[in-house]
Amino acid sequence: MKKLILSVATVAICSFAFAQKDGDGGGRQNVVKINPIGFLFGAGSISYERALTPKSSILIAPTFGSYKIGSFKYSSFGLGAEYRFYLSNTKTAPEGFYAAPGIGFTTGKTSVTGAATDAKFTSFGGKAIIGNQWIFGSGFTLDLNGGISYQSYSYKDNSGSLYSGLKASGILPSIGIAIGYAF
Repeated sequence: MKKLILSVATVAICSFAFAQKDGDGGGRQNVVKINPIGFLFGAGSISYERALTPKSSILIAPTFGSYKIGSFKYSSFGLGAEYRFYLSNTKTAPEGFYAAPGIGFTTGKTSVTGAATDAKFTSFGGKAIIGNQWIFGSGFTLDLNGGISYQSYSYKDNSGSLYSGLKASGILPSIGIAIGYAF
């Protein structure tokens, strides 16, 4: 719960820090979004996107996960970032069709009730996505994207025997759905 509160506070601070509009009273430049599907599966992200130029933006996304199935428990926390290039000739960032590279880091822990050891893991990754973000008159936003990601995982347990030195990496699909508010 502390991680959720910290994530929300971080996004709120960033939102207020960049809430000013350009001197010409330009359009919405900030978007705060959540991933509603992730919450159904015990993972979530809250992201903040800020237009930098009429054709680019940066997105910062704290992520967190937590679920328990029987005696198995999982928790994680991470941070991701994207630099978005908006390709539409008729719209300006942060609205329209875009392409984006991104990076991310996640750390977490798994445990089994009654087991002698807990496993900790870290993950580094990069991705390439394309997507579209719609901003409606009310400020409601819908962001859909997809692409590929490369993830590298390493595991370590307390006893040094079960997962010690275990590593995994691979290419995975990257699919994103987010809803939010632009201002």
